[in-house]
Amino acid sequence: MRNFVIGCFVLFAMAGTALSETKAPPRGLAVYLGGGVKLKLTLISSGEFQMGNGESAEATVSFFDKAYGVGECCGADVIANEYPQHRVRITRPFYLGTYQVTRGQFRKFVAETTYKTDAEKDCGWGWDQDEKRVRPSDKYSWRNVGFEQTDEHPVVNVSWNDAVAFCKWLSQKEGKKYRLPTEAEWEYACRAGTRTRYSSGDDPEALVKVGNVADAAKKARAPDAGWTIKASDGYVFTSPVGSFKPNAFGLYDMHGNAWQWCADLYGEGYYAKSPVNDPTGPGSGDDHVLRGGSWYFGPDFARSSFRGGCKPGQQPIGGFAGFRLARTN
Repeated sequence: MRNFVIGCFVLFAMAGTALSETKAPPRGLAVYLGGGVKLKLTLISSGEFQMGNGESAEATVSFFDKAYGVGECCGADVIANEYPQHRVRITRPFYLGTYQVTRGQFRKFVAETTYKTDAEKDCGWGWDQDEKRVRPSDKYSWRNVGFEQTDEHPVVNVSWNDAVAFCKWLSQKEGKKYRLPTEAEWEYACRAGTRTRYSSGDDPEALVKVGNVADAAKKARAPDAGWTIKASDGYVFTSPVGSFKPNAFGLYDMHGNAWQWCADLYGEGYYAKSPVNDPTGPGSGDDHVLRGGSWYFGPDFARSSFRGGCKPGQQPIGGFAGFRLARTN
């Protein structure tokens, strides 16, 4: 199977161009969860772009193998699901979380609903300090990931089911429709008008300015770790949301920190038949889409076009999946 299913697992034609002539700057929206906890959303204008990988699989693999060593990066069979690159139009503006949902925000949800996550029912992933690696265990969940997190860090060890439950809770609380972004919305927002591997350009080392991926800081803590860039972003594990520069749409941590669930079911060959307007993924499948990479994975997984997936009640490798909210109205 050529798709990369994590743990179970551009060329722009009119990149980021609003369908109307008006190009209003992104506007923020604050959602108050109670107890002094709030969540910020950013308005993303409608527009169209070329979704998927704009360079060949062979060129992508060759670049990363040359820069980081053969065997340290994903292969051509893994990224085959990023093709063909295809035109996509987002026809309606939508709100997207300015940041990934934090532990503090998720804690508010759990406190009001007594919700128990899938990891708490089964097992999660966490950092084993003695073994200097991540591993699954029933002691790990969003509450305990094996390293220190504050309420300003992204919540992780969250399944797709957990993320959807949060969206349903907030929808009922606010009387608005909160949801996960579609995969197309996510990539459109991540690219933010760029034509490169990342919103920061083609150079993986420049990711230290915009996101938290596996880097020299991780390598120093775990010498055997692969997948690392040479630069250091100063964080071994997750970083507080908003610690790096935002992209041109005003969104933080679209690359790295925690994997981000999308609403869509995952389909390896879906791009070949994806509709132009507002694609929502295949009608059937076992997995849901994950995007963006994480602190645990290297720069090839953090590319704007990279696609992964996992079953809705399970965790990707490492368990470092979180999410950000979307809202249309």
